[in-house]
Formats: sequence, C-alpha cells, structure tokens
Amino acid sequence: MLSNIINNPEMKKYLVSYQTGETLFFEGDYTQDIYVLVSGRLDILKGTKKIAEIIKEGAVFGEMSFLLEQKRTATVKAMTDVEAIRIPRQNVEHFLKEFPEVVTEVAKYLAKRLDVTSQTLFGFRELCDLLPDSVMIVGKDGKISTWNTAAETLYGRDEAEMLGKSAEGIYEDPTVYKKLLEELEAGDTIQEKVLKTRHPEKGICFVSTSTRVLYDGQHNFRGVLLIGRDVTSVENLERRYKRARRWLIPTIMLLALFGAGILFGYPYFSKGYQITDSRKRQFRDDLLVTFKMLESFLAEPLKSGDQTKIRQVIKGFLDVQKGISIPYNGLILLDENKKALVSYATSSGFDAEKMVNSSYSGIRFDQSADRPYSVLTLYRATKENPMGTRATEIAFRMEKDGVFVGWLVFQVDLEKLKKKYNVDEDDLKHLPFDGS
Repeated sequence: MLSNIINNPEMKKYLVSYQTGETLFFEGDYTQDIYVLVSGRLDILKGTKKIAEIIKEGAVFGEMSFLLEQKRTATVKAMTDVEAIRIPRQNVEHFLKEFPEVVTEVAKYLAKRLDVTSQTLFGFRELCDLLPDSVMIVGKDGKISTWNTAAETLYGRDEAEMLGKSAEGIYEDPTVYKKLLEELEAGDTIQEKVLKTRHPEKGICFVSTSTRVLYDGQHNFRGVLLIGRDVTSVENLERRYKRARRWLIPTIMLLALFGAGILFGYPYFSKGYQITDSRKRQFRDDLLVTFKMLESFLAEPLKSGDQTKIRQVIKGFLDVQKGISIPYNGLILLDENKKALVSYATSSGFDAEKMVNSSYSGIRFDQSADRPYSVLTLYRATKENPMGTRATEIAFRMEKDGVFVGWLVFQVDLEKLKKKYNVDEDDLKHLPFDGS
C-alpha cells in the first residue's frame, strides 16, 4: 500500500542509503525526521539491548519523536545495507497531506503498540500485587507512577489517591525523603533506609525502604524504585531495649548499694543461709532483673504463639549483650508442656539447634517458695563426650496476667559464674530471694 510512495519520483530526493552497522539515529537524539524502509533490515535498541527489528518494505519508523516532539526513544541501526526514505521534520506535514495513507498506517501501528503496552503494564501491576512488600515507583518529577496493593496497606492510602502525586505526604518528615531522592539522583548508593511515615489510622510507623535508581538507555536518571516493609515493631523493640539498658545500669547500681548495706547489717540479726559475698548478691540481682525484663517482652508472644516475635526479642537481647561477659551459654524458651520452642547459643559451648523441639517433660522442676527458679542438673551428649556432659541450667516460670505460659531457661556456664560472681552450683540452689 506504500509502494506508491517508494516509487514516486518526487521521493528520490529523500532517498538515503546506509551500510551494514551504520546507525540511523541514537536514543536521546533531538532529530524528528520520519523514515520509510525501502529495503534491508534494521534493529531497534534500548541502550545496548535489542527490543525489535524492522524488515517489512514500506514500514514507517521514527514517527514517535515527531508526534511527541521529544527526543528519540530508541536507537535504530542497520544490520544489512539499507535504503530508506527520510522525510525532514520541516517537510513532514506536507508529506502527510500528500500521502494520507501513511497517517492510517501510523495510527494502526500506534494502536497495536498501545495494546501491547497496556497488557504489559497490567501484567506488571499484577506481578507487583503478588509481592508481600510495597512497591512504589517515583518518576524524575517526584510523582508516583506505580503503587501496589501492599503499598495501600502499608501506607493506608489507595492507588487512585496517590498516582500522579508526590510521595512527600506519606512521610512524617518530608525533608528526609527529599534528601534521599536528591542523594540517589546524585549517584549515591543507599541500599536501605528506615523512614518514618504517618498512617491515617495507625499513626507513626517505620518503613525499611530499599531503593533502586532507574536509568534510560543513555544512563540518564528517570526515577526511583522504592520497596518498603513495615519494621515498626522492630524499631519500637529497639527503643525499649535502649530504655531498658539506660534503666538497667542504675538499677543494678542501686541494688548493689542496697545489697552492700544489708550485707554488713543483716548477718547480725538473722540466721540461716545468708549472702556474705557482694558478688553473689550482685549475681542474684542481675539474674532477677534480666529475667523480669525478658518476661515482660516474651510473655505475650509466648502466650499467643508468635514465634517470630519471640525470636526477634531474644536475638535483640543477645545482640545487646555482645562484648559483655555473661555467665550463660544459651537461652531456651519452653512452652507450658516443657517443649523447647526457641533456642539460642551465646557461645560455642552450647548446640542450640539440637535443642529445638526437644522436651523437658521428664525433668522435675524443683521451684521453691523463696526461689523463683528451678536448678536443673542434666547430662547432654556431645561429639567430644557421647556419654553425656554435665550441664547446669536455671529455669524461670513465666506468667502473663497471672496465667502460666511457659519457662525461660538459662544454660549456666559454671566456670564463668564462679570467676565473675564466686557462685557455684550449691549457691544457685540456696540463693535467697526474700530480701536476704
């Protein structure tokens, strides 16, 4: 149907030839000429990647730059010797009036491309909606172009409300978000950053945001992909730990001073087993404070069976203890039936993985009225000693609102305990918790 264009004598002045490997125009060029293929084969490239080819005689290409009055969106390269008709930008309107069939051909091509693009975008949106994390794409102008279902849940805003708008409004401090975009556009690498957002219903939330800068084929900045997940519970837990540490140190000091006063006065007024070593008293107080803090964090998730929260709490607690000499090799959390749910090692002397799902049901817990824990003496098989190595553990009974929910077990390192606190296994069984 375009043969009359190719064979028209007036078109000969627009006929151009290209050798194999020669580029007709580059992605990003400002040229807006329209081409009609006479013979040969052409490749269309985005960056260095081939996305399509042109082989049909009479095919029209290069029209998008003319229609949109924008830069070239792709590179066109001759893969064989090519002949084509090139209509200069200033002659295009006259050309289209003289050959209106070109307009029809271009319209059909655009309709097909729009259909393919629509299907691709729909498929991309469907894929994004399957992801558990929120997906947000922000263009060069700072406006949102993609917003998946997880983003609606995380930020509390519908897609229709956010598309085409700036994302600044979802952040508690928009300047932090703006600075992040500026740093990314400048080429800085920011793999992950926690941003504070304001949810319409939940209030302040913390979102761990991973970023990826989007470039075009010429490495020009086009926007940013932001993938977010809710880390509010983790952030709040970290803050509680920091507060607990600030509170724990002066509390221990106060208890130590209090204990020192009792140490010198109480033996004159009391009989029976008494703590006459300030280090033993310090161990007793440290142990009780540590347990009470962990019980406040663990009782609720243990009661509800939230093992993810349990692991977060114990891991966070052990991370805080890194670099500090502590007199136990591991922590074990038992449910109300004495089954080990979670086990963590603090040193190489304790194989935590083997403990998970093991049972303490056959072991008697001898908790007394004046001592809030049971002292357990066990024999555990190891590679070095398959017949069993003697181990000492302390098991605290845990409650939530007066209801028993399980046990928190400390596997004691008796060598460290003796060295740091001058406490042995017999002391563990007799340490009084009634104020003496």
